[in-house]
Amino acid sequence: MAQTPNRIQYIDGIRFKRILCAAAKRLIDKHEHLDEINVFPVPDGDTGKNMAGTMRSIVDGVSNSLDQSIDKMSKIIAEAALLGARGNSGVILAQFFCGFSEGVKDLCRLTPQQFADAASEAARRAKESMANPKEGTILTVITDWADHMKANCEKYSDFPDLLQDSYKRVQVSLEETSEKLAALKTAGVVDAGAQGFVYLLDGIRDFVEQGRLDMKIEKDILQSGASGKVQERVAVEDLTFQFCTECMLRGKDIDRDALRTELAELGDSLIVAGTSETVRVHVHVNDPHAVFAIAETYGEISNKKIDDMLKQHRDLLAKAKQHVGIITDSCCDLPADFLKEYGIGVAPLTLTLNGKEFIDKIDITPAEFNSQLRQSESAKTSQPAPSEFKSLYDGMLENYENIVAIHVTAANSGTMQGSRAIANNLDSAEHIQVLDGNNLTVGLGLVVREAALAASRGLTAAEVADVARDAARRVRIFVTLDTLDFAVRGGRLSKKQGAIAKALNIKPVLTFDPETGKAEVIGKGLGRRHARSVLMKNVREVCKGKRNLRFAVAHVAAPKTCRIYKDLIWNHFGVEPLFDLEASPVLGCYSGLGAAAIAVLGD
Repeated sequence: MAQTPNRIQYIDGIRFKRILCAAAKRLIDKHEHLDEINVFPVPDGDTGKNMAGTMRSIVDGVSNSLDQSIDKMSKIIAEAALLGARGNSGVILAQFFCGFSEGVKDLCRLTPQQFADAASEAARRAKESMANPKEGTILTVITDWADHMKANCEKYSDFPDLLQDSYKRVQVSLEETSEKLAALKTAGVVDAGAQGFVYLLDGIRDFVEQGRLDMKIEKDILQSGASGKVQERVAVEDLTFQFCTECMLRGKDIDRDALRTELAELGDSLIVAGTSETVRVHVHVNDPHAVFAIAETYGEISNKKIDDMLKQHRDLLAKAKQHVGIITDSCCDLPADFLKEYGIGVAPLTLTLNGKEFIDKIDITPAEFNSQLRQSESAKTSQPAPSEFKSLYDGMLENYENIVAIHVTAANSGTMQGSRAIANNLDSAEHIQVLDGNNLTVGLGLVVREAALAASRGLTAAEVADVARDAARRVRIFVTLDTLDFAVRGGRLSKKQGAIAKALNIKPVLTFDPETGKAEVIGKGLGRRHARSVLMKNVREVCKGKRNLRFAVAHVAAPKTCRIYKDLIWNHFGVEPLFDLEASPVLGCYSGLGAAAIAVLGD
């Protein structure tokens, strides 16, 4: 026997709070599907996470509120929505709630007819907030829903009638979105933001009819559900405007129309939402800092956010065939473009120069570090902070089913152990493998490169890990030292030994054992030229019988030596190194200035 719907003839502040919590729960439960179908305005697969984050902010904002007045509760909801708004659809939602709050001003409770009036005002304000609204989006569905209620509100005897009738209209409007926007039609989906709004209404309808409310919303469930399959159908090479840029403004009498006019010249998908005192800005541009500069003239700016949508899109396309993400640490030297193209996550080590700490390759570049190293009295490195590993794993697991982490040789660093400790404490620990790269600098770079290429071909996590282990065993790196001062300073040589080596102009040649990862001296050159000869002799020896040779060169403030090594590789093997770059500060700390290395991997 069908259950008779509850007869609800008014909504006050408490009921509105419970209704929105039910709506938030439904949308959050479905957010991964929204990510999956997100192709407009940019196919970057984050609409679900953005809308869910906005709604969760509302739930958090009203959690302790007991206001009976719909006016007061709506103001709290609007403020929470603005604070937590994310992305295009999230900011539109926030403006919708701001408009609704204006529509219920001075009211304690709402009848169905008053609700329809407030929804109409909310839809109008949401549309006004956007510079160039498009048909076939969340705005279209909101407007169709509100217009239908406004036209039929006199016949509604209670809220279940209103919601059931308007839900039928909104379902039709949602299906029509795929015919109104070419990108949606090509991808064979409805608009993700519009679908999200329908999920909200479905959650409200179910709660009002059945009276059920599960208030429990997990704190850490918001993941990107997009596989990239749908986004492949509308793949783009470039975006007219690359960066999704957002910020919050607070002030007095903020002129939103003037702000909107100024920002409209910078990009598209512009939304200026909020009130005269609190404003949320969302826009797609190529110069995010120009947005912030203009916004700062209107009020106090906060909550700045910049997302590279082209990278997000490319990452999704890669994810369509790639299920394994690669993580390494900043001891790994690879070109920045390669790291970006293959979505490799990097955990930065902490560097300390004369007692001052830096985050490797974030606060300071290798070139800057090596420049300061000349005048430093002490220099050391330490493994990445646990929070860095936690953040990195959480972010990568949003995009990949499995992770293979490959770190600097455990013989010389606790980085691998730190990474494994964090991974083992995650709920997804069984999806993570942490490996010893048995190398550093460009040697580690060649290992990570092989793993990334394997992952991009769609290999399984086990297969990628096997590729990485095999490469770690086969990569060899050889390093020439130009000075032993740093070995003496670090206690690896006595002052007497250092003085003798300096007097005799001895230039040691090091390698790292492919099994243990430990450094060992394999020769001593009497001067730079002899040291290079010793290094190249060893390089030629390990290359015998190998094919498909891949080289990489690193240096510590020694670009001239780097060029010499590139020439030697070309002269002896007839190939160019895959890449050359200034080495990670880790090498500089222990080898000193002037060091240079050749890494090689052959089949």
